[in-house]
Amino acid sequence: MNIYALAGHKVMVTEGTKNGGYNPDKEQVAEYLQLDVPYTVRHTEVDRCSTRIYLKEFPDMNFNSVMFEDVEEQSPEDDKRHADWSKYN
Repeated sequence: MNIYALAGHKVMVTEGTKNGGYNPDKEQVAEYLQLDVPYTVRHTEVDRCSTRIYLKEFPDMNFNSVMFEDVEEQSPEDDKRHADWSKYN
């Protein structure tokens, strides 16, 4: 998924992404999320080694971004609006 996704961006867990990340990430996704169901990004926190994604549907939880793929693409111009974009680009 696009780690610079802005609020409102749609992402989902798929058969191809559900096994990304570490075992706790996989267990969390299996417990809380459904495959091929769109979820809405609240915000992402980008770091050098990983990115955490916060979803509107689960406001008190965060997930590993590698578990998701984009439902729709976000423009490069919108990527630049993300608070963390300038730290890594």
